[in-house]
Order: sequence, then structure tokens, then C-alpha cells
Amino acid sequence: MLARLQALSDDHFSAHPDEVGWAMVGTLEHYAGLLQRIADSAFGEGEYAE
Repeated sequence: MLARLQALSDDHFSAHPDEVGWAMVGTLEHYAGLLQRIADSAFGEGEYAE
């Protein structure tokens, strides 16, 4: 999964400069939030801090 996400990131999440709009910004913000939740859970940070 991580390798696939890295490849997608390396490809700028399949975004082409002429086609990027606010919908893509919202999608990337959503992805970032999900990844933050995973990292917080894995490292005991954020809402998972004790």
C-alpha cells in the first residue's frame, strides 16, 4: 500500500497542471487527513496520545 501511495505521490496524484481545481485540493486534503490519523494511531500522537 505504501509503495502504491508513494508512486501516486511521485506522479503528483495523477494531477496535470492544466486540470487541477478545487476538487483536487479537497481530495488531497482528505487523503492527508486520513494519513495523519494513521500516523497518529501508529505513533500514539494526536487523539491517540496517552
